[in-house]
Amino acid sequence: MMLPDAIQRLFYRYHADRLDSDRHAAIIIPTVLSDGDIEDWAWLFQVYGWDAVRTWMAEPGHAATLPPPMERLWSAILLGTPKETPRWMGGNARRTVPEDALPTWFPKELR
Repeated sequence: MMLPDAIQRLFYRYHADRLDSDRHAAIIIPTVLSDGDIEDWAWLFQVYGWDAVRTWMAEPGHAATLPPPMERLWSAILLGTPKETPRWMGGNARRTVPEDALPTWFPKELR
């Protein structure tokens, strides 16, 4: 399923019109958790369900891709315990981005 227009504003770094909720969950979930508002979060949980987002959050390293305040918030909500990955332990880890989600101007050597 393609992203609705209201959500696409969060994906200004990507080809938002090419993102698919099935193929690009690894980009969509952390972006909406990090940058979304309450309507965006409602959409996220409607599309993926609480269990899928909770499973994503519980995977090692995933929570560290969120900004520290959002990592504390979502780990408390989804995992029952607020946590914050120390930044020296890989916090704000790089997200893996599929090539078809990157804009054409993005340097090929950085893909």
